[in-house]
Amino acid sequence: MSPQQNNEAAPLTETDATSASPILTEEETAETGILCETPSGRLPVQRRDVASGESLDTGSMIRFVVSPDGILVPDVSHKLPGRGIWLRSERGGLEIALRRNIFSKAAKRQVKADPGLVDQVHGLLRRRCLDLLGLARREGLLISGYEKILGNVKAGKLAWLVEATDGSADGRNRILAANRAAQGKAKICGCFDNSDLSLALGLENAIHVALLPGRRMERWSSEMKRLSGFEPLVPVAWEGPGGPDG
Repeated sequence: MSPQQNNEAAPLTETDATSASPILTEEETAETGILCETPSGRLPVQRRDVASGESLDTGSMIRFVVSPDGILVPDVSHKLPGRGIWLRSERGGLEIALRRNIFSKAAKRQVKADPGLVDQVHGLLRRRCLDLLGLARREGLLISGYEKILGNVKAGKLAWLVEATDGSADGRNRILAANRAAQGKAKICGCFDNSDLSLALGLENAIHVALLPGRRMERWSSEMKRLSGFEPLVPVAWEGPGGPDG
């Protein structure tokens, strides 16, 4: 099979099914470097970052495919058919790769990118994180409301605190202070506003939200790490630890 055929992708739509595992072709599997086995028994894989040449965990990367008419398509769910082109999940790295025509070099053909591709990828990552919150709520792994969260954060039972950016500073500061008193056991997200959270969770007024420990939290943490390459996870004005690494 020629390089051009390997880089073709049938659809132009980013099918973002959050619960599915990446679909790897036989050729891609042969190129995969198995590092170690995770606690859940899944084998993480690595890909080569086309910009830096580094081998990275695919959980920290964005996959792209090239459509038959040469359009670059982001595949944040790692599921679209075709030969993948992998890049670290960082806004600056993607901008440089586009500017230097790195995708065309990797695909060994002329590749066209939408002028709004960087913002498109950013939006897809945000959507994935919000969708995972919705799944967590339906599975009973998410709690909301000031009193519930304050009590649980004091007990050190929470994995992530998700605070609406436009919520009351007084309530937020009390929760963050309680988290610091509990030695910052819960990581903090301040990326979404009340409207984002309410829509994703099907709630009327979602201001204070928290994720409980578990597999859904692990998936959320991985997606937040990718999102952190495109925006800060915690506003500078907020106090206390935050981000994917606490």
